[in-house]
Amino acid sequence: MSEQPVTPSAPAEPRPHRAILATKLLIPPPRPNRVPRLRLLARLDEGLRLGRRLTLVAAPAGFGKTTLISDWLNTLGRPAAWLALDETDNDPIRFLSYLVAAVQQVVPAAGRDLPGMLGAPQGPPPESLIALLINDVAAGSTPVVLVLDDYQAITTPAIHRAVEFLLDRQPPQLHLVLLTRQEPRLPLARLRARGQATEIGEQDLRFTSDEAAAFLRQTMGLEISDNTIAALALRTEGWITGLQLAALSWQERKEDTGAFVFAFRGDNRYVMDYLVSEVLQQQPVETRAFLCATAILDRLTAPLCDAVTGSAGSQAVLEQLERANLFVVPLDQRHEWYRYHRLFVDVLRTMLTPQEEALLHRRALDWYVEQGSVEPAIQHGLAYAAVSGDFGPAEELIRRAAEETLLGGAVMTVRGWLESLPETRVQADSDLATYRAWVFCLNGELSPAERYADLAEETLQRTGAGAPPAPAIGRVQVLRGFLALMGHQDYEGTVALATRALEALPPDQAQWRSMALWSKAEALESLGDIVGAISTMREAHRIGHAVGSQISLTMVEMSLALALNYHGQRREAVALCEAAVARYTDAAGHVSPMASLVLSRLGMLHYEANELEQAYDCHARSVVLGQQLGVAAFDALAAALAAPTLFAHGEIETALAALQHAYRLTVQTRFSDPAWILTSEAALRFRQGDLAFALRWAEEAGLTPDEPASYLRLDQLLLYGRLLLAQGRQSEATGLIVRLDRFVREKSLNRPLIDVHLLRALAAELAGDRAAAGDALALAVQLAAPESYARAFLDAGERIVALLATVRRAAPAFVDRLLADAGLPGRPAHIAAQPLVEPLSERELEVLGLIAAGLSNTQVADRLVIALGTVKRHVNHIYGKLGVQSRTQAVARARALRLLE
Repeated sequence: MSEQPVTPSAPAEPRPHRAILATKLLIPPPRPNRVPRLRLLARLDEGLRLGRRLTLVAAPAGFGKTTLISDWLNTLGRPAAWLALDETDNDPIRFLSYLVAAVQQVVPAAGRDLPGMLGAPQGPPPESLIALLINDVAAGSTPVVLVLDDYQAITTPAIHRAVEFLLDRQPPQLHLVLLTRQEPRLPLARLRARGQATEIGEQDLRFTSDEAAAFLRQTMGLEISDNTIAALALRTEGWITGLQLAALSWQERKEDTGAFVFAFRGDNRYVMDYLVSEVLQQQPVETRAFLCATAILDRLTAPLCDAVTGSAGSQAVLEQLERANLFVVPLDQRHEWYRYHRLFVDVLRTMLTPQEEALLHRRALDWYVEQGSVEPAIQHGLAYAAVSGDFGPAEELIRRAAEETLLGGAVMTVRGWLESLPETRVQADSDLATYRAWVFCLNGELSPAERYADLAEETLQRTGAGAPPAPAIGRVQVLRGFLALMGHQDYEGTVALATRALEALPPDQAQWRSMALWSKAEALESLGDIVGAISTMREAHRIGHAVGSQISLTMVEMSLALALNYHGQRREAVALCEAAVARYTDAAGHVSPMASLVLSRLGMLHYEANELEQAYDCHARSVVLGQQLGVAAFDALAAALAAPTLFAHGEIETALAALQHAYRLTVQTRFSDPAWILTSEAALRFRQGDLAFALRWAEEAGLTPDEPASYLRLDQLLLYGRLLLAQGRQSEATGLIVRLDRFVREKSLNRPLIDVHLLRALAAELAGDRAAAGDALALAVQLAAPESYARAFLDAGERIVALLATVRRAAPAFVDRLLADAGLPGRPAHIAAQPLVEPLSERELEVLGLIAAGLSNTQVADRLVIALGTVKRHVNHIYGKLGVQSRTQAVARARALRLLE
């Protein structure tokens, strides 16, 4: 092949982005003069008509899989989405991004919440994101045929599980088609047993004699006898590509057909090599050079081919190759993008010398860099390095792109890049070693993460004159702080490391500064410095808004809400959470699953004010949305936070089961210390009257009366104080209460201070000192009233509730409400005013309004983001309270009672 020398130069600065290649989503256009495969089209139609979940077309390359399905879609009259897969799609983030983009070609609203979730480090598993896509497709009426072409390129187990999840749960509107060279790792036996799969294999795709005759005569334009066609069909075993190659070769040679047919011997690969050699040798030198030079490209377009070949006029050559049927496949109707037949390109590549291959990959690399397409540039850079041994260009591109790609959530992509570089080069570069450490860290592999953090720091100290650059040091310190927090629970160390990181990081390193602030705030909170934690969280929250990182911002909001509540600022915490939920709600009222994390905190805050209906609603919505996220650690948090509300609603067994479920998940994920969940269970059991269970918990937790107060054990010690009083250990309880009082005042923990005042009141009451009990209770009321901390009193037991009337002067309206709630828990006054024996709750009124508007139960569930079973429960309660038996009667009765006004 001809070459034009190039002088290798450093790649230009790319503009990193993860743009979707539109050519991967294009349905191949029908070929002219194609052979109709009526028998196969009928089988495909039958599978769709019978509502089967899957059409599987599996055969080696060259058997016409893509052409068959393209023709079928052209005649089907049903919307279709197409995704052409390749080896680069083995990153789940990349795969899901393209899958969403493909489906959106037909259902534009599908997957609208996924982009932010796909860009999140430690994001949810692919199955959870597939569930969101399924829900969006199911919500519409558009039928979709989804085609995944070249599925054999997928080797990642996580993606196979996601596709299996899709097959198991796909809605009736969706039909999946897989085109593959080999049987996929999917539960085919189960699908076959249930009659849910239409399968077309190699034997089905082989041309019959009639089809071979039509192909050779109509498509290839050969005047050939029936006997010769039968012989060729026999020799090629109906292999379409073999017939095409044979026809091309015979067109050029025009030799005796008997001798020509006799030459077709051996297996398909042997025939392929023979025919390509024969065909290529008949092409002009310029055409052969173009074919070989562009064979390194997965996808071809004229400007790219011009850059790789060093010559202009590639568009005309591509069009000529298409007209000549030289194994070039158009990827769009405008004929701007093409690809070569897979086997054809394999043979072409064997004709390149290593020097030629290196030069061509370098030219492709430079072109992609100029276009700002970093990922294909890196792909060619690594290919260039593989044959030239020069890893410099690829390494530089990876260094530039790794940070944005990593923080965007594509951890496996970065991992693949780094693993393609020699280990010595990664270890010798502080940035690459840092990214390698983050890859391990975000995958939960803390030991190798720490080893690479050491290497990064050592490299920084060795390289360059003078002190290492501050930003690089800062990034390593952020990593160190994260490892200290999550891996070792070293809170003092985390604060020190995060502080040093913030000192080193300039303002333009916003992502890293946000991560450092979050780690520092979490550590400060664990150390009991709530004021410092809140201040730090506020700064992280401000940066999170500026950066726009969805999941990190949500984590900051969750932590900030908890810190504010401990500081006694419940109302501000509620406003923070409500603003976050509003941000996750679109104009149509659709709530993103990411809101589940904030809703769980909001439910807790409503519970604090004894707003049980709102709390129950928030927790129910959080659970439904959390199931779509599918993150076990978040499920545990939601379940544990919901338990007190469930208990207050009288769903005692459900509450205890939720805590046990949360404990199991927390132990599995190691996301947090499960001790707080055990404390919550002990508190509920104690309120049930099960003192023995609570005492066993205290013993297993290692609690003693003389234990010093600490933030991490604060909830445990507050409950332990109540247990000591219940046992009559008055003096020991008093000593503990004194230490707790001093501690929470020093730390400005105003919410726990309410509990300490209540412990003082209970201790004084048990000692018969009603005056001291009243004084302590009045202090608790005065502190709680401005922020409506009602449950602290209602959960403290009958003795505290009985004393409330004696301290009414401390906050009359608040105490009156507590007394009313103690007699009728969770029922606000405006609800009690309804002209019903048992008034409708706020949620039941909302459901009733939607029923009156004509919404079905399913639509009500979607609108309110609650489970269908929950809607049915509300409807049954509405019927019972109104004394009706149907929707029509319920609406009429409600209007007569003016409940809908």
